[in-house]
Amino acid sequence: MGSAWDTFVEGIIWRNNLRQHLPECFTDEVDIMYHLGKEEICALLHSWLLQLPNILPTDENVSNKLRADANEFFKNKKSNHYVLHAYNNAIAGAPCGSRAMALGYANRAIILIRLGRYREAFQDCQLALDGDYPDEKRLKVYFRQADCVENMNEPYKLGPIVEGISKISGTEGLSKGEQEKLRTLKAQYDVAEKSVAMDMAQTAPLPEGRYEASLEVVKTPTQGRHVVAREPIEADGIIATETAVSFVPVYEFNTRNTLASPDCQKCARVNVIPYVCCTCGRACYCSPQCRESHQSVHRFECYGYQKRLWYTIGIAHLGIRCLLDGFGTIRNAVLKAKTATACYKRLIEVTSGEENELGQYGRVFGLVTNFQKMDKDDVLRYALAGLMLSIYLIECTDFVRDHGLSQEGTIPAYELRMLFGALIMRHIGQLVCNGHAISELRASQQSGILCEDNFIPNVGLLHPYLRSSRVFTAIFPQISMFNHDCDPNIRNHFERSTLKVYATRSIAAGSEIVNCYGPNYKLMPVETRLMHLRQQYCFDCNCYRCRTNDDTYIKQFNTLRCPRCRHCCAVELDNENFKTSIGFDPVPKNPVICSQCSEKLYTRLYVRFSQMDLTAYEYNEKDFKRIVTEYDWCKDLLVDYNQTKAELLQEILSRYTKFAFSMTDELFSTLRGYALELATMRRHQFGFMSLEFLTGCFYLLDIWAVLYVVGGDEPVTLKPAELTALNEFRAALSMVGADTRALISEYMKAHVILDEETRDDLWISC
Repeated sequence: MGSAWDTFVEGIIWRNNLRQHLPECFTDEVDIMYHLGKEEICALLHSWLLQLPNILPTDENVSNKLRADANEFFKNKKSNHYVLHAYNNAIAGAPCGSRAMALGYANRAIILIRLGRYREAFQDCQLALDGDYPDEKRLKVYFRQADCVENMNEPYKLGPIVEGISKISGTEGLSKGEQEKLRTLKAQYDVAEKSVAMDMAQTAPLPEGRYEASLEVVKTPTQGRHVVAREPIEADGIIATETAVSFVPVYEFNTRNTLASPDCQKCARVNVIPYVCCTCGRACYCSPQCRESHQSVHRFECYGYQKRLWYTIGIAHLGIRCLLDGFGTIRNAVLKAKTATACYKRLIEVTSGEENELGQYGRVFGLVTNFQKMDKDDVLRYALAGLMLSIYLIECTDFVRDHGLSQEGTIPAYELRMLFGALIMRHIGQLVCNGHAISELRASQQSGILCEDNFIPNVGLLHPYLRSSRVFTAIFPQISMFNHDCDPNIRNHFERSTLKVYATRSIAAGSEIVNCYGPNYKLMPVETRLMHLRQQYCFDCNCYRCRTNDDTYIKQFNTLRCPRCRHCCAVELDNENFKTSIGFDPVPKNPVICSQCSEKLYTRLYVRFSQMDLTAYEYNEKDFKRIVTEYDWCKDLLVDYNQTKAELLQEILSRYTKFAFSMTDELFSTLRGYALELATMRRHQFGFMSLEFLTGCFYLLDIWAVLYVVGGDEPVTLKPAELTALNEFRAALSMVGADTRALISEYMKAHVILDEETRDDLWISC
């Protein structure tokens, strides 16, 4: 959770001696609420909510200034993306329904047309016309919107546009050119279908998660509930498909930027043109339709966005989102309840079996929390978060009134506070144990530099444009049934908010389907994995990798060779220390000494790193040659697939790929070899079906793109090892969403010109 909230909670716990109020053994979450939910505690929580700073856009002048700056950028022919970001900020900073907001949308439509985003430009024009846009300027917006319709080839949408232009022509008159354009638009509309497809934003019931393979949920005293295969499953076979019951954005706490990430909170599309909530200016959507459709939930979170609450409390946001998404299924039970205890027990009863009356929300409700195994302080923090969010719902939103819970004869206010607090606390505990991170390739915020006139990165700049990121935290109750193993037999593919699970190897009938909760044998030694699993998931892992205490795999990525005696040993280096030490006095805190000859390996490596200047902003051949020499020395000490060597390679490639145009043939060949070496190392450590391998291949694609340009537009012929990497890269593309795959495919079609046979085969796979 966020540091501001953590600090406040620690103060409450200490000043009110709450550790003594939490019983050693409690019945359920309602029992905890009754022990903690005293009036003085609730008053403190309510007071904390009210004192949170308000970031609601209230001043049109701020938005007008941002828009004026964007207009200047546009006139001075700044990058289209730079101008787009400026208009995004102007819209987000405009008060709801203001003229500044309408002007922002109208201006952003111009730059979106330049970028070829006609659908979003059409929507921006409509939002401007639906808002307080000046009457005397509406005609040009209508014609701008008509241009979008023509480019979208959807003439049935011209009806309101023709009507709007005709209405203006009756009062102001049109120029000869405008009259001709209007006649053309009328003719196009007349031949189009008269039945206009209306976007009715209705909330469809969430699809049930399903096991694609023949699986069975079983329960044993040692393993609890887990899933086994009834029939054999082949490697790469699909095992399960499930759409998240709830998901929320992953917020970056160490940033002053309170603007929304460009990802849709309704459908989970990433890297979208942002349509933010008109009131809070923070919650982001990919279209006005998604924004409207999500209002049934967002209207109860909007005040929290205005107070920056969701950025502050971390995963607890998903706890309240689960309740908001699922409340419709339990509303009747709450309306009939007289006490929190009775209602809670009823919900536990109806969700205790595999089949329940509450659908997908019921599946979430039936997941474990591990509160009885957790550290008491953690339980207190989650309980106080649940209680605070219950007070938020009741005191700061219209949730109670809108759901008919304030009527005479319904559950008393105090009991309702206890019930909501218990429900949210339960969901927080479930998410700590069962939450999934939805990872995608996030576009760089510096797209104005990397993509000048469209959404395709310039030659050689794919690698800084897309980075692997945690975008959402989500809950998938069906797939959460899979137990942990440090060597999982499944892999996860995300398509927006839908998760598809595939087998990584053949699975025999009767074998358990196992996921990895984070601590993977490829990433951490046994001791570290066991510590993380005990801390977060409250169990001692007994998988084969932990049971045999075998760290052979990870040791091969941490092997050092002494330059004096050639003795090899496995040592996990502090890679962050290396990066921060570049350019500084290379004095390691914990020097590594060769057990055979007492050579200070760590110190030698620090010295070499300090001589590698990777901060240059201009290309200098002499500097690059020195880096090549130093890397060759480090390469001898960092054996084979050492992960420090891989990170060093990535640092070199990140810094020098953009200078590839300026290199001699010899140095360019060296850089090309580095790109292939990095891809090979990522594949060896993580497998080719991994985001690490996928993003590692971006340097290869960029090198090939540059090679085509400097080679006089001759198609690039790949070396055998590069062709292998390309084929595996094509397979790995299935791990990211369709929008991301399309962007990468467009980059390759535009810049990576390969020989005809390879190219044709590639586009089929993409």
